[in-house]
Amino acid sequence: MAYLCEKFEMNCLKLTLVISACGLFFIGCKDGQLQQAETESVTAQKLFYGQIIYSSIVSTPDSVLAASLNTFSPSLVEIYIDTNKFRMIEHGGLSHGNVIIYTDVKEAWQLDTTKKIAHLGEYSDLGDPSGALKTTMPDHFEPTVTKTGDSATISGYVCDKYKIVRSGFIPENDEAYIWVARTLDFPPARYDIQTEINRSAVPAPLYLGYENGAVMRLQVITKSYTRTFEVTQLKEQYFPAGIFEISTDYQKK
Repeated sequence: MAYLCEKFEMNCLKLTLVISACGLFFIGCKDGQLQQAETESVTAQKLFYGQIIYSSIVSTPDSVLAASLNTFSPSLVEIYIDTNKFRMIEHGGLSHGNVIIYTDVKEAWQLDTTKKIAHLGEYSDLGDPSGALKTTMPDHFEPTVTKTGDSATISGYVCDKYKIVRSGFIPENDEAYIWVARTLDFPPARYDIQTEINRSAVPAPLYLGYENGAVMRLQVITKSYTRTFEVTQLKEQYFPAGIFEISTDYQKK
């Protein structure tokens, strides 16, 4: 009996290796049936630096709920990413995030544009975690996805649509999809910024942790509403004058 079990395990291992070579891998076994998930095909992707603008749209027949969600969340977010600098400006919502990060010296500043005060704060980068944290919370660092076979062109880039099977940021009862550019990728920028006046995080498509291409659209469908985050504008190597600078008329705290 032990010999038969050992032989069966060896055959399963050989089968797994063969199927893995064909671009598939097993993610589980239930009731004697093998469950499969598709691996990502490796495509030459260009790393993008410049301006990224995200929109956030809520769709729901409940006008009161829509007004509430739109009150708290920004409707548009400007992102500027350079090799060692990051800028985020939120429009709408209550966060009023206006952040400059200097990644080489690990500084994060929150700008109060009304009082002209720059608050030095702390930030965490979920894209650069400790090994222990990544092991404890794997779904927060890499969502499990499956290809739908659909595609769309978003901001001039052909994108493949994936369903999110599992993610630490998507509740189990919600349905979520991402559209990923085939030839474009964004540098990792999964920042959560905390200062004495504010806490803000980068837009959900960046924070999600999908790393095999730029997430150009993220759609989350709940029982009450659908929220869609989408890249509406890209300007490569576009950095307005002073975008990464704290004006000299600001007080630093």
